[in-house]
Amino acid sequence: MHFLAIPAVAVIRLLLPLTILRFPFWGVILAMAADASDIIIVEALGAEFGSAARYHAFDKWFDLYYLALALWMSWQWPEAMARRTATALFGWRLGGVIVFEMTGLRQVIFFAPNIFENFYLLVAGGKQFFPKFRLDSPKKLAAFLIIAAIPKIIQEYVMHYLEFSTWSFIKHTILRW
Repeated sequence: MHFLAIPAVAVIRLLLPLTILRFPFWGVILAMAADASDIIIVEALGAEFGSAARYHAFDKWFDLYYLALALWMSWQWPEAMARRTATALFGWRLGGVIVFEMTGLRQVIFFAPNIFENFYLLVAGGKQFFPKFRLDSPKKLAAFLIIAAIPKIIQEYVMHYLEFSTWSFIKHTILRW
């Protein structure tokens, strides 16, 4: 039933992020897991996306969908500084994805890294595990931005600037699939 693989993954990528609206932190974790496993599920079911460009278009728009739900939830945060930062980071990523789609140059994504996702996880995680947590000072904001940005910039550099296929590496080198 390989012909159902991509539609099944699309349904998962569409429905699972809705959990963000009820569980802001854990819903994003679930959406990230769906994002990380979509190509694995498709290949395990014997299907393929066709081309890298087709997969990236599929993936980026579903990413923006779940990130938009996270942005919506970030607008509920009481700290204006956190809300404004989340909105700016999301806008930066959205702009990068639009330029990427218009040009087809994967390297563009390196210059618009998805720092929003890590920033959101840090703040939502703080609120999930420490109910009195507030992102209420420029010093905390700077620390959160550094913590959010460094791993994401490295990831975007490896995946989109160097165009290193992480899944192919894991599949062939680690899993020997």
